[in-house]
Amino acid sequence: MPLKHKFDQVLEFPCDQHMRIVVLSDESQPERLIDTVNEILPGATGIDGVMGQRLSANGKYTSYQLRVTFQSAEQMEQLYDQLAQHDFVMHVL
Repeated sequence: MPLKHKFDQVLEFPCDQHMRIVVLSDESQPERLIDTVNEILPGATGIDGVMGQRLSANGKYTSYQLRVTFQSAEQMEQLYDQLAQHDFVMHVL
């Protein structure tokens, strides 16, 4: 399902984008999140790792900030679509 946004109309590619991903809290989530991004876009994107993280007030969720290098609008859409389908991912911002 295509996103309503036309990334290629507002961004020039390749570009670095900061993404905030909210996941269920677990000690292994940063590595799992990076591995999942690399599975979705193998060798096509650069990930600088987790730039920041924040635990929710009740400790159930953690939000991670990643900087990702996208080569095209299609890659960006693919990552948003497929990452949101994983059971441990609550939100992709």
